[in-house]
Amino acid sequence: MFLYGEPHQLPAVAGVDQTMRSILRARLPVAPFIYTEFLDINLFDGAVPQRELRDLLRRKYETRALDLIVAAGSSALRIAVHNRADLFSNAPIVFVSVDRAAAADVALGPDVTGTWLYQGWAETLDLARRLQHETRQAVVVTGSSRVERVWARAASAQLGGSTGQVAIRYLTDLTVEDLGKEVVALTKGTVVLLGGFVRDAAGRDFTTREVSKQLATIASVPYVLSETCIGTGAVGGHVVSFEAHGRLAADLALRVLAGERPPPISSRTTIPMFDERELKRWGIDRRLVPAGSDVRFHEPSLWEHYRGYMIVAVALLLVQSGLIAALLVQHTQRRRTQRNLAERLAFETLLSDLSRAFASCSDAAIDSEVDNGLGRIAEDLGADRVALWSPDDRTGVGRITHSWTRPGIHPQAAVVNEGQFPSIFSRIRQGGVLWLPSPDGPFAGIPTNRESLPTWSTAIAPLIEGGKVVGVLSLGMVLEDSRWPEDLVPRLLLLADIFASVLSRQRAAQAADENARDIRDLAGRLMTAEEDERRRIARELHDGVNQDVAALAIALTRLEDGLAEATPADRRREVARLQMRTIELAEAIRHLSHELHPGILEYTGLAAAMRSHCREFEREQGLTVTCEAGDDLGTVPGDVALCLYRVTQEALTNAARHAKASHIRVAVTRDGAEVVLTIRDDGIGFDLAEVRGRMGLGLLSLGERVRLVGGRLAIETEPWRGTRIRVAVPLDQRDAAVPVRSG
Repeated sequence: MFLYGEPHQLPAVAGVDQTMRSILRARLPVAPFIYTEFLDINLFDGAVPQRELRDLLRRKYETRALDLIVAAGSSALRIAVHNRADLFSNAPIVFVSVDRAAAADVALGPDVTGTWLYQGWAETLDLARRLQHETRQAVVVTGSSRVERVWARAASAQLGGSTGQVAIRYLTDLTVEDLGKEVVALTKGTVVLLGGFVRDAAGRDFTTREVSKQLATIASVPYVLSETCIGTGAVGGHVVSFEAHGRLAADLALRVLAGERPPPISSRTTIPMFDERELKRWGIDRRLVPAGSDVRFHEPSLWEHYRGYMIVAVALLLVQSGLIAALLVQHTQRRRTQRNLAERLAFETLLSDLSRAFASCSDAAIDSEVDNGLGRIAEDLGADRVALWSPDDRTGVGRITHSWTRPGIHPQAAVVNEGQFPSIFSRIRQGGVLWLPSPDGPFAGIPTNRESLPTWSTAIAPLIEGGKVVGVLSLGMVLEDSRWPEDLVPRLLLLADIFASVLSRQRAAQAADENARDIRDLAGRLMTAEEDERRRIARELHDGVNQDVAALAIALTRLEDGLAEATPADRRREVARLQMRTIELAEAIRHLSHELHPGILEYTGLAAAMRSHCREFEREQGLTVTCEAGDDLGTVPGDVALCLYRVTQEALTNAARHAKASHIRVAVTRDGAEVVLTIRDDGIGFDLAEVRGRMGLGLLSLGERVRLVGGRLAIETEPWRGTRIRVAVPLDQRDAAVPVRSG
């Protein structure tokens, strides 16, 4: 049993509870069943009504054999110790974050262990003086509950009236408003030390985190003693770590359940912790924070954020510095080296910009970013044309997928046949980089046709994905025959890798979209096939089987009428029973036919069909169904009407079968250009997030039906709060489907 003296919404309680539960469930060989009691003892201003609590707990747990009691706080520990023999099977006790002074009157036996709560008032003041040397006064702030008075006495014992050159002042037993007035009036050189604050002098309940947020807006450098207040505007302090309390208490609980009797723990539950944003806000040097402190809300520096780029830039600068030093000795090569360095730096910048742009753009913007990237390459390398090609081995052609052409230059042909450049296509398939013409390059000797290759020079690099050439990056010089850079090959390979990566991502996204569309289309076809099959079976039942059953009923009637007067009574009753059973069978078949395909929907319209189905459902299920379907719906396409009818069938069935509803309200209305279906029930509801996580076929089919007619489905529900389903289908943007009368 987890026994808490505080409300469950307190952050400290939630932290301890979550930590202990996760550790126990992970490390125990059998999943434990944990009872939990939040006694809210602090709500009692006077004596705690022990007898009433004892009676309540006895009635709840007199038949439960408990193996362990976990008591959080001194009040919970006191109740557990005083009553465990009578109420809790004399189970061993593990207490969590209990103040020694607050539990001084509790006698602890050898089977009682836990974690002692220590609030580091003196350590927090020392931290404040370390970070702010000008501190001359410290103001201690606590609330007015019994436990907080104990904490205030602990602060007084640790701090006294003054500590060295720092005067100590205590603000306790005040209302929140009076406390705010006192804090606002504090002078420079004053720090505020906030302990626990769960009740003010007016008897109003708070959380320490709420009070910390209020004081942070007006206080003179606030410090806190609880980790739950970090992030509320306080600088920090030597705080109580309730996560550490929960972790240590869980370890003790495991040892106790294993038969050990370890002593209580008083260490490793407080740590120095700070909010880096507040350190900056108050101008506190980050380097003054003690080593090993937990500094939260760290905002990455420019160095941390761009470390990779900076390392590359620094490396380039170092290389450049070394080259410049060498240039002082090699004066004759200075200009050439400077030009090479400038080109290299520009190319590194180009790679960085392209990588960042491609990584941050959305799938829909890839084509635009690729076109922009080709333009950047052309400008940086001085090319007149840059293009990405997609070779097709089946047809022997290459097609342009993306291109950039300098203004004033005629665009490239969109398709190139392999027959024009067989040697080039062969080199591309081998995965090599080549440029043309290249009298002294690695691909010299490739035959070219100047008339068929309308550029002075061309550079080509393959795009390789998974060891296969999937595209080509080409650069062309049209206006003049310029020399390519000497390190063109590695540059083109790097550029080709970047474009291959982003195009691979685009193809993957397109494939995913196509798969999603295929799945949606398949779902639509399946639902259409389902409706067709329903219609066929309903027609067979109505026109075939039902007619045969009707004929059988007529034959039985004639048989009954033709019985001789001397026929025994039991035989007459048997014939009458068969006749009645045949009539019931005919009605059942008629009902099944109607459920499979609501013919009334086609002949009388949506409104009348909905009213008829609701009346029939109400009669069959024995619950109240209110249907509001007016005759002002206008023209509703047949597929929309069928969708709304099927949604209503599914929702009514779920409300009766699973929600245990007693009253269901169905409404079909026209809202501007939309037809809106709303279904409410007063059932038990359900956890929508949990159901969506395992997404049953019912919800999937509802959502898919509504999506196929272009509508929106919204489900609002909570456990024990009923369920509301709303379907809205726009009609003005739909193609004219086969309309049906609306009533």
